[in-house]
Amino acid sequence: MITTGQRVEGPDITVETTVLAYNVTGRVIDNVGGVIAGATVLLKGSTNTGTATDGNGRFTLNVPDGNHTLVISSIGFISREVAISNQTSSLEISLQADIKSLNEVVVVGYGTQKKSDVTGSLASIAVDDFKEQPVTRLDQILQGRVAGVQVTNASGSPGGDVRIRIRGANSINGDNSPLYVVDGFVGADFNNINPDDIASLEVLKDASATAIYGSRGANGVIIITTKTGKKGSMQVNFGTRFSSSQVLKKMDMLNAVDYAEVVNARAAVGNSNPVFTQAQIDGFRQNGGTDWQNEVLRKAGGQEYQLGISGGNDKTTYLISSNYLNQNGIVNNSDFKRYTIRSNIASQVSDKFSVRLNFLGTRRENHNTSGTGSRGGALGQAFAWSPTTPIRDAKGQYTYRDPVGSIFENPVALTTDADNRTNRTSVNLVGGLRYEFIPGLSLDVQYGVNYINQQDKTFSGPIISSMLPRAGRSSGEQITLQSTNALNYKRLFNKIHSLEITGVFETQKQTGESFYANATNLTYPAQSYNNLALAASNLIGSGYSRWSLMSYLGRVNYALKDRYLLSATVRRDGSSKFQGDNKFSVFPSVALGWRLTEENFMKSQRIFSNLKLRGSWGLTGNQAINPYGTLSTYITNVDDAGVAFTSGYFTNGITNGIILGNPGNPNLKWETTEQLNLGTDMEFLNGKISLSADYFVKNTRDLLLSQPLPAYIGGNSILRNVGEVQNKGWEIAVEATPVTGKNFSWNTSVNVALVNNKVVRLGSAKDTIFAATEFVLIPGQTMAAFWGLNYLGTWKPGEADQAARYGNKPGDAHYQDLNNDGVIGPKDYQIIGNGMPKTTLGWNNTFNYKGLSLNIFFQGVFGFDKLNYTYAAGIVGSTDVRQPTYAAIKDRYIPGVNETSDIPAFSNAKENYLTQTSRFLEKGDFVRLKNISLAYSIPKSLLKNIGTVRVFVSGTNLLTFTKYKGIDPESTSNSVGDVVQNIDHGSYPNAKTITAGLNVTF
Repeated sequence: MITTGQRVEGPDITVETTVLAYNVTGRVIDNVGGVIAGATVLLKGSTNTGTATDGNGRFTLNVPDGNHTLVISSIGFISREVAISNQTSSLEISLQADIKSLNEVVVVGYGTQKKSDVTGSLASIAVDDFKEQPVTRLDQILQGRVAGVQVTNASGSPGGDVRIRIRGANSINGDNSPLYVVDGFVGADFNNINPDDIASLEVLKDASATAIYGSRGANGVIIITTKTGKKGSMQVNFGTRFSSSQVLKKMDMLNAVDYAEVVNARAAVGNSNPVFTQAQIDGFRQNGGTDWQNEVLRKAGGQEYQLGISGGNDKTTYLISSNYLNQNGIVNNSDFKRYTIRSNIASQVSDKFSVRLNFLGTRRENHNTSGTGSRGGALGQAFAWSPTTPIRDAKGQYTYRDPVGSIFENPVALTTDADNRTNRTSVNLVGGLRYEFIPGLSLDVQYGVNYINQQDKTFSGPIISSMLPRAGRSSGEQITLQSTNALNYKRLFNKIHSLEITGVFETQKQTGESFYANATNLTYPAQSYNNLALAASNLIGSGYSRWSLMSYLGRVNYALKDRYLLSATVRRDGSSKFQGDNKFSVFPSVALGWRLTEENFMKSQRIFSNLKLRGSWGLTGNQAINPYGTLSTYITNVDDAGVAFTSGYFTNGITNGIILGNPGNPNLKWETTEQLNLGTDMEFLNGKISLSADYFVKNTRDLLLSQPLPAYIGGNSILRNVGEVQNKGWEIAVEATPVTGKNFSWNTSVNVALVNNKVVRLGSAKDTIFAATEFVLIPGQTMAAFWGLNYLGTWKPGEADQAARYGNKPGDAHYQDLNNDGVIGPKDYQIIGNGMPKTTLGWNNTFNYKGLSLNIFFQGVFGFDKLNYTYAAGIVGSTDVRQPTYAAIKDRYIPGVNETSDIPAFSNAKENYLTQTSRFLEKGDFVRLKNISLAYSIPKSLLKNIGTVRVFVSGTNLLTFTKYKGIDPESTSNSVGDVVQNIDHGSYPNAKTITAGLNVTF
């Protein structure tokens, strides 16, 4: 018993009070006797009386005299209340493991499943994982958070292109993007999803999980379920964000004085007159020159507003959500806007019958966000134009041509004299009903409509079109109809046999129409794309396509004693894209699971709180052809099929014609991916640490490849099923809560994935296909193999005799002579690198202290190369750039001055000007501080008539650790395909961004 005294004095009296208190000691253990360190022990009803257990699970707590209740809690355990009094001396408190994480329900194809019963490779992303970060699109949620999912922001422009791949790339010619399913609608556009509307997100990776989507599941499946209203009074949520973005870093370029001196030094080596006079150089020294990076790039602002209303009663719930996003790009005159509105309504009409209706309307407006990453784009030319050339001439007009440097257009004019817009309006409506005939047997009928209208407008003014202003417009409309009818039966027999059977009949049909018109040499350029008729020449065209898919599928899930698990699926797809016996194909899968911790021999162990082994096999497909890919084509465009008829000395213009294109192949069939997956799920310390690991092998056969035809049967090429590609690798994901206490907690998660991609066979005699100038397909090599010369540095003074054999001298570029024939030429080209990343890493940390929350998220990508053509053009100074612009040229090889440099000396040797070489192939590996966010919840005691208020500040891409010389190792000028990737020719870089905002709930 402890007595504490306190004196209270007044002017006439002194009172002494005594408060009695006592100590309670104890130990907290789990259900098998293991100590629980870091458990929280709180006095119920008190806000400041509490403690935490030490490393031996023990605690001591001083409490006021009397009867009280202690609340003991720890992550991974069910909280417990224990009564105490001043007669209590020592306690031993046992906590039971909280298995709710195992009973958590996850969304799988055409249904749900307990997480503990999942036998396939599936990853879930909780809303809490990204709620503290200023994400505006789905790819920002996925990036770095799921093992085996690689997300590449190929273009840093707002609303720009992104590449998402699950376990590598399967198809050479087809699309390798995953299938997106939103609220049951198959083939949704992830760009339309407002992240604030997401309730759950699952990534299906192995064939057991994806085979239920059959011909469209080969690239993995991402299932998104949006939020619904909850019973109760109306709740209003409002959020707003403001951001400021800037370029990750600036390149080190020559200033005007250095540029002029370098150009003159180069002219002197070639025995030419100086390009710049000394007076001009002195003028540059006094007045400076043009910093084209500063002129093309800018600090860009952004804003976002979110408003949501939800509520409901016992019968009906509703949610209405709206979002407005406005982002300016860091390249001048580029921006993106998005408007979304969602309405989700659900009603439980009776105990057996329910209906639902989900509506989503989206409009996206891209302005000058594409094309800037090309060789002749604004950013590429910012590194090519000479700093001695002014933006405008003496008359105030844009300088039309660089007299010394680049032969392309003025970089600033490329941003202001172009007006390229893509406006895309989408409406998605999904309605469904569910009827339960008897307990466990239900029918779900759903119908979906997706409508897209896209309007493209392009304009290039006279300054950037060689004084021949041009414009164009195109219009496209697409309607997709989907009908899904699912019958589900679920029952538990004899308390040990759990059986669930699902049968589905589904149809989908898509129709598309398009029209375009282009005009050159506009009569009135000021009217841009609004008056295409007034032009010297016009080109118009139109298109139409339609395809349909009919599917039957079934799935059986069985569990014995919640211990032995079996899942089997089969889907039969019929596609209008194929003919005859190839129109239908069957895609089966099977998976087994064993929950070892449910075995009696595992009950006494204290290491695992959950341990499951699983394995799966299955087939999935890919419709990697257009709707009429099996048919012969005809060419009708003027350039290829037009004929100019002459009469005497006069040409009567060009007459449209028609010629035979590529012949059809009625024997085409699906690309098929066979995948084997072995995995395990573990939990330690009653859920404080969890680990999932997978090993997979994916073999994709019957790849659709174009093969050349001999001239005697018409030439051209034909599409055939001949190739095979393999992806195999490891995935590991670990999550832990190392610290948990009364006021402070730390949660951390790490995921690592290694994917090895290789071409197995190509089906041609030569077994070599040049996919592009810089890329080659060869069996045994990665799908994105760089092709070029191997650079060995510069010839050094001691190698003069060897250099002379190639007509070179010390200081010239030295390349590997593969066949040792004394000539550097096509026969010396070889595989010099890999453009496809092999390893991805994500590390997410969340620290909570009272009302404060700190999130730190790192992302890494490794094992790939980038061909830095931007640097190559600016350091070589040839062809369209003409003169070096990078400051690194000052460190070139100079005879008698700098003879150790591997930057070639100024010389006429042709080898010095080659760019498709390993000289410009750099490691693209990087680690990036993707996000750091600090949020604070204002105490409710300070709020009146407001539920919650949370304010935050966040930084995105603040730090990047890489050896890559360019601005951004992630962005690329080839943003879509997988064979041709990671070439940087002035690509639009990602930005580092500071965001601040608040969220209010009423």
